[in-house]
Amino acid sequence: MTATVSAPARTRLSFLDGVRALAAVYVVLHHIWFTVYPAYPVNTGPLVLGWLVYGHLAVAVFIVVSGFSLTVAPARREYELGGVLRFIRRRAWRILPPYWAALGLSVLVFGLITPELTGRAITLKGVIAHFFLVQDVVDSPKPNGAFWSIAIEWQIYFLFPLVLWFRRKLGPVWMVAIFTTGVIASQLVGENVDPLHGLLNFTPQFLALFVFGVAAADVVRSHEVPRWIGWAGAACYAAFIVTAVAMGSVWVDHAYFWIDLLLGAGTACVLAALAGGHFEPLKDLLAHKIFSGVGLFSYSVYLVHLPLLWLTDHFVVEHLVSDKFARFGLLLVLGLTAVLGGSYLFHRVFERPFLENRSWAALKTSIRGTK
Repeated sequence: MTATVSAPARTRLSFLDGVRALAAVYVVLHHIWFTVYPAYPVNTGPLVLGWLVYGHLAVAVFIVVSGFSLTVAPARREYELGGVLRFIRRRAWRILPPYWAALGLSVLVFGLITPELTGRAITLKGVIAHFFLVQDVVDSPKPNGAFWSIAIEWQIYFLFPLVLWFRRKLGPVWMVAIFTTGVIASQLVGENVDPLHGLLNFTPQFLALFVFGVAAADVVRSHEVPRWIGWAGAACYAAFIVTAVAMGSVWVDHAYFWIDLLLGAGTACVLAALAGGHFEPLKDLLAHKIFSGVGLFSYSVYLVHLPLLWLTDHFVVEHLVSDKFARFGLLLVLGLTAVLGGSYLFHRVFERPFLENRSWAALKTSIRGTK
C-alpha cells in the first residue's frame, strides 16, 4: 500500500516563498559569476564555481512555481478561473507596474549613466519591444538581459484558461500529456523547419513546465500525495547532476529543452510532496522567515539585480581588485548586499503598493493616506 499524507486545506503555502527566494538568489549568483567569468556556457573560473553556470534552471523553477501557485485558488473551486478578463487584469496589475519601473531603471543605468560602455543595449526599438512584452518575438537589443522570461510568462497567462479547461475536462494526466506532446512537437518543428525556427524564441518547454505546476496543485484538492512523488522529484534532480557532471555545461546548454522538462517535472513533484506534508524539515527551512521574507520580494530581485550588479561592479569592485577570484568574492559580498537592499527598496516603492491595493482608486487613497 502506498503511504500518503493529508495536505492542509487552506493554510498559506509559505514554503513557496522560500523556493522563490532560492531561485532568485541563484540567478543573482549566476550573474555575479558571469560578470567575472563571461565565457558562458564554459566555466573559465575555478571548478568549485562550476555549479553557478546553470542560472537558466532557476527560471525554469520560477515557471513551475507560477503554474502551481496560480492554480491553488482555481483548484479549490473545481478549476474554474472566475473570469478570463478578471484574471488577465489582475496579472497585469501584479506584474506590469514593477516591470515597467525596472525597464525605466535599466534604461537609466545602461543608457544614461554608462552609455559609453552599455549604450548599445538601449534602442527605441528595444525599449518599445520590452515595454509591450514582445521581446521574444521582436529581435532587438536588450536593455536588461533578465527580462526575456517575463515576456514568455506573460504570454503563458493567456493560455492559462485553456490549460484549466483541459484539467477540468480531462484530468491532470491527459492535460500534461497533451500539452507536453504539443510542446515537443513545436520544438522539433522549430529545430527542423527553417521558416518556423522562430518558434524556439518562445522557449516552448516553459509552457509544459507551467502545466506541470498546474498538475502538482491538485494536492490542495485531493489532500493526498503518495510518498514516492517526492522521491521521484529528487531523482530528477539527481539525474541532472549526474548528467551535468558527465556531459559538461556546454552539452547542457544545448540540451536545455530536455533538461528543463526533466527538472520541471522534478520541481512539480517536490512542490506536490511539500504541500502534501512530506519532506517536513525541508519545508520548514523554506518557510523560515529569512527565506520566505526574501521570497516576498523575489520578483523585484529578479527585475533589478542586473543594473544593481553592474553599478556595484563598475563603480566599486573593478577599482578595488584585479584578480578575478578576488573580484568574484568582493562582488559576491557587495553585489549581493546591494541587490537585496536595493531590490527591497524597489519592492516597497514599485511592487508592494500594487500587492496591497487592487485598483487605481485604492492606490490613490493609500498614497493620500501616507502623506
